Amino acid sequence: MRLGRVLGTVVVVVAAAGCSVLGDDRTAYDSRLVKYDNDEGEPNRYVNLDDGAAQFSIGSPDGHRIVVQWRDPDGSGWTAPETVWTDEENLAVDNTVRYGGGTVGVIQTFSPDVHNDSDVDDVHVAIVCRAGECDVGDSPGYVGEAQVTPDGRWAYVGQDERGVVLWTPDKGIHRADWSGHPGFGRRVEASMPLLAPDGSLHVVSSTRAGDSCTFALLGAAPGTADLEQVGRTTRPVRGGCRTYLETYSSDWVQVSSSNPKGSTFWFVREGDAWTVTDEDPSGLVLVEDRGRRRCCDTFLAGFIHWNDVAYGSPDGHRVVIQSHLLGDERWSDPVVLDGAPRDHTCTWMDGYEVGDAGYAVTLVCHSGTVRDDYVGDAYVVAASPDLATWEARFVTGVRQPPDVQDDRIVVGDLAWSPDEGFVTR
Repeated sequence: MRLGRVLGTVVVVVAAAGCSVLGDDRTAYDSRLVKYDNDEGEPNRYVNLDDGAAQFSIGSPDGHRIVVQWRDPDGSGWTAPETVWTDEENLAVDNTVRYGGGTVGVIQTFSPDVHNDSDVDDVHVAIVCRAGECDVGDSPGYVGEAQVTPDGRWAYVGQDERGVVLWTPDKGIHRADWSGHPGFGRRVEASMPLLAPDGSLHVVSSTRAGDSCTFALLGAAPGTADLEQVGRTTRPVRGGCRTYLETYSSDWVQVSSSNPKGSTFWFVREGDAWTVTDEDPSGLVLVEDRGRRRCCDTFLAGFIHWNDVAYGSPDGHRVVIQSHLLGDERWSDPVVLDGAPRDHTCTWMDGYEVGDAGYAVTLVCHSGTVRDDYVGDAYVVAASPDLATWEARFVTGVRQPPDVQDDRIVVGDLAWSPDEGFVTR
């Protein structure tokens, strides 16, 4: 479904350091945004916060200093640039950003040699920011990506053989020692930890026996890494037993095989007991290809303004869309939109972020012979300003591919923006 989490043993050494961006004067939004690029540093990444026009920026001017700024909720100004971490020896090469409820979790990667494809010697820094303050922890090992609960009260930033590294507003970045972990040996596979919306942790251990694997769901109460087995199942498998976990809820865990040919199942809590099912409790309804030219299978676009969109076409003419908004335990009900007439053939779908909150889906269609599956002369354009309400239009005589121009998308003579909706040029 969403971006898979990299599996494996990691080493985390926590050296937390809190820094206050706004200090005692929390109205000091009297600076301009400083923008960085790839020439010497790392470009800004932006996060829209929940309060008005409030925004968070993180980037590097020189590849060594990591600098943050916060925008005023009324959008009028920014805090002064604040350096939250400096690595004088290595260069910043990448970061992953996750968000929930006013809390931003960042894993920043530094490399000693940007020309070497190996990541063995990379350095990873965890940065968690909330309400104008950032906590930082460095690690010589691979951390992966942060996980943040939708309410922003908990964040997970890494693990090692001793325990997990968590963040809370009162403790900052800190370690919780393992208890009951199955270990990191070869005989038992252990998934990366999964942070549930209530702050609890889950790990799935798996043990191979012939053509089957036994999977055990282990759970720990919020703020701890004290694992106890809460569910168990034995299933036939293709490939290995290694898994990765996903969830939107504290009451179900999706378990997916790391092998592309493997299967997916779910542990679901009913009262105090966890059961196993092959039915997806998330509410996602998949559109699957049932033959040649039957466009298009469901495509999942993750982390769109920290939400998700699923879109497909059940018949190569209509468009089906679902949204998952941050904090919801399930996908929305499917929205079915009129699309292309029957005398057109449709072959492909694409999705585009438009402006700060809009999203558009296009269905590529052809009035005659299909010359290119990915570029047509007619399009269905389905769009939403908020990922909740959708409308669609069909446009013909298109000579250029769809073009996103900041806050609007242009397809032939048709344009759409979150503010104006559909207009004919």
